[in-house]
Amino acid sequence: MKYLEHINLKVLQVFLWPVLLLAIPVSYELGGLPSHNDGAEWWCTYMVLLMGVYWVLELLPLPVTALIPVVLLPLFGIVSTDDICKFYMKGTSMLFVGGLIVAIAVEHSNLHRRIALKILLSIGTSPRLLMLGFMIPTAFLSMWISNTATTVMMIPILKAVLLEIGGGDNLEMMMMLGIAYSANVGGTGTLIGTAPNLILVEFLSDFDNQPINFVSWMGFCVPQLIINVFLCWVYLQLFYMGLPSRAKKTDVEKGKEENVKKMLTEKYAELGTFSFHEFIVSLLFSILVCLWFFRNPDFMTGWAPAITDIKVSDATPAIFMVFFMFFIPANPQFWHKPGGAEEGEPVVTWHIVEKKLPWGVIILIGGGFAMAEGTNHSGLNAMIGQQLEKLDSLPDLALLFIILIIISVLTQVASNAATASMLLPIIRDLAIKLNHNPLYWMLPATLTCSCAFMLPVSTAPNAIVFEAQGGKMSTWDMMKTGLGMNIITMLVIVGCISTYGNPMFNLQGGLPDWVANSTTYRSHSMGDNLYLDWLD
Repeated sequence: MKYLEHINLKVLQVFLWPVLLLAIPVSYELGGLPSHNDGAEWWCTYMVLLMGVYWVLELLPLPVTALIPVVLLPLFGIVSTDDICKFYMKGTSMLFVGGLIVAIAVEHSNLHRRIALKILLSIGTSPRLLMLGFMIPTAFLSMWISNTATTVMMIPILKAVLLEIGGGDNLEMMMMLGIAYSANVGGTGTLIGTAPNLILVEFLSDFDNQPINFVSWMGFCVPQLIINVFLCWVYLQLFYMGLPSRAKKTDVEKGKEENVKKMLTEKYAELGTFSFHEFIVSLLFSILVCLWFFRNPDFMTGWAPAITDIKVSDATPAIFMVFFMFFIPANPQFWHKPGGAEEGEPVVTWHIVEKKLPWGVIILIGGGFAMAEGTNHSGLNAMIGQQLEKLDSLPDLALLFIILIIISVLTQVASNAATASMLLPIIRDLAIKLNHNPLYWMLPATLTCSCAFMLPVSTAPNAIVFEAQGGKMSTWDMMKTGLGMNIITMLVIVGCISTYGNPMFNLQGGLPDWVANSTTYRSHSMGDNLYLDWLD
């Protein structure tokens, strides 16, 4: 007994869960469970549940858990090692790498800091306007760079502002949560904003002519982002400050606001003049966004089909622009800035990229793709889809809410990438089986994966602001505030998909042509000896 007391509980669970979950495939082997694919779907169920438990309980680092398909799928005879390893660096993952390197260059040049301070100085210095001043740049920057990096940059600026205005713990908590919430929501604004967005695109890539691209994504998601950030601003004010007072500002309040403006002006002045480093990053970034927008827009012939008949994805222009960042000098003689980058140093160096690039997230995304491939090859997706057909009696809206509530609960305790990887393939196949447009459920589900506001462990921005509070904020404080924010964002997402999302993606017309006529998806989903004819 004394020996058992010294065994680490986490280590015990790492060994215990694989043994407990063996009950599922063993039941098949003993004849207790039916199978149409020699038991492959039950062995794959074992792998999926094991990964899910490891991800939710974080018994191993998330990227390490994401490598489990490389071990189990070949051993279970479902997918070969070579075939499954290809899913760890697909075109979507390469787009993520390119976008992250551009984001690292933006951070390295201090361009993000200049943008944030400029917006703060432009909006106002009263507590309510200051919160909006922090939320807008946080959401905007999180559309393009890591929400973790954005939050880390904004917290010291916020702390300096709070020292000037005072206001007590409630004001500080409100401002901190405003940054965390806007960082989480901001990632939904672009395809490269956060991992679930790219995971959705990958799970739609089997469909020829599917409508999600950089333009259509921003066309749908930016309005809901703006609405969510505005409602978050109003909600946090009402929760922590109540209705705004009509009383005139006192001289003390006016003095504090002047001090804040002076402090922000000083911080902006510390950045010095606009450097070539910032200019070239701005230029390359702007060109990249234009290349993404005009690659293959719906309203005109894009540059990609004008050049070649081969499919060109967003990863190609992203990596193309990255090349320039590794040889263009950051601080040339004709635009030299004292104290800037060293002579000859490029816009970004590989040493910096190697240190800042979140390699674990890339593996995590690939692990989700590998897991999804295993569920497809084994027939598990088809088996689940057959069981979920019973939900056809429910109204579409009710089923949408059920899906979003399940995702909202799961994403509070599991990473948003893991949640998307586990559930999006099931949602896609359910929609197809019920003859619905997959986007009606998949798009809101993807956005909800990023709406995790209730726990410090839910997202990196939550954890950062929780830690920055130094014990002033309890988990209960975050839960009771986050619950309301979860409800607000869910209702906004449902409202958007049910209104302008409907004509944008033709959501109410049954199974869309880009699914029904997709030869790629037919061959991919039916060429693996599956026992369901998904599209009939």
